[in-house]
Amino acid sequence: MKVIILGAGRIGRGFVTQIMLLNHVQITYFDVMDPMVKQLNEIGSYTIHVLGHPEKDIVNTNVTAYSANDIEKLAEVWADADFVFTACGGKNMPTVGKTLGKAYKTMLCNGKGHVTNIITCENWIEPARDLKQALEAELNEDEKRMFEKNVGVGEAVILCTGTGAPDPSLLTNPLDTWIQNFPYLPMDKAAIKGNLPNWEYVDFVDQFGNLLTQKLYTNNTSCGSIAYLGHLLGEKYLAVAANSPEIAPILDEIYEEINQALIKGMGIDEESQLAFSKRAKAKYTDLDIVDPITRIARDPLRKLKPNDRLIGPSKIALSVGVEPKAIALCTAAALFYDNPEDESAVQLQKMRKQYGIGYILENVCGLKPDEKLYTMIIDGIHELQKRGWLKEEVNL
Repeated sequence: MKVIILGAGRIGRGFVTQIMLLNHVQITYFDVMDPMVKQLNEIGSYTIHVLGHPEKDIVNTNVTAYSANDIEKLAEVWADADFVFTACGGKNMPTVGKTLGKAYKTMLCNGKGHVTNIITCENWIEPARDLKQALEAELNEDEKRMFEKNVGVGEAVILCTGTGAPDPSLLTNPLDTWIQNFPYLPMDKAAIKGNLPNWEYVDFVDQFGNLLTQKLYTNNTSCGSIAYLGHLLGEKYLAVAANSPEIAPILDEIYEEINQALIKGMGIDEESQLAFSKRAKAKYTDLDIVDPITRIARDPLRKLKPNDRLIGPSKIALSVGVEPKAIALCTAAALFYDNPEDESAVQLQKMRKQYGIGYILENVCGLKPDEKLYTMIIDGIHELQKRGWLKEEVNL
């Protein structure tokens, strides 16, 4: 079996590659970054390190990579591929869809149409929808019919963390990547065209439903909360922050709020959600996983949007009578995230200093001053000040 991995970042060349190598699948990489493509081809091999379990490390050899901008080559390789996995960032799905649409069109022109599947591996709400819409916009009606008949477009949920070297000074191969010891990849079974592969560590889920949203509002909400609070406390690494005496009790409150919101507000099975949040907490408090807070907290403007990891679950909680005080506190902390190397964080701080907190809550978070969540976040700012975690003057 052959697959394409579109996006050779830490998840693509790390976790997704690990799962494919464990199943003896042939991989071809495509990436938009020419330096990455060049490195993959010139170095030709690298190690996927499993954090805390060096005996499970895997060496990926005979690596082949091409530019994702080379539509002809993408079409040529796709003609023999059973699956295409994307690991490019959820916000890039429209661009990825457009690229794949052009490649599919070329593939059909070459008489190479076949049953194949595209699986998104993104931390995003409905990434497959965004990709598919952009892809089909490139096709005429006949091509769309062929696509709908032969190509499955579905989602996978990434529950495994991918990081850089725990000690950068020991890095000998720039392609090496580090992942959590959690080889498990759930996919939407109903989206798959053709026969299901007999892959270990892949769970083709019958009732995929809200699994991606459940993951976003459990894992991403909690790790983002740890990151923004940890940053205020001067911590550098996620697990260290999660285990701190200041943040640990707040983290327990966050999981309780998340659980109640998703069980009552989304109808998610209680046993499933409690297990989900327990796994998430174990992951983010695991000191073997050396994950910089700057990586988790990056792009705060996106993470403060109405349906993202902070505002989204808070609204669900309030809709079923649960007050998300802990999540609101973390949202307040996110408003003060500053990192001069993060363009989004710089923009957020300029916005806050020039226009005030209220402007951000209305124009970024989509909240109105008379909404309860708006007030709760303001209360969260006062609580951060009271605790001594926020010392600067605040323009409300």
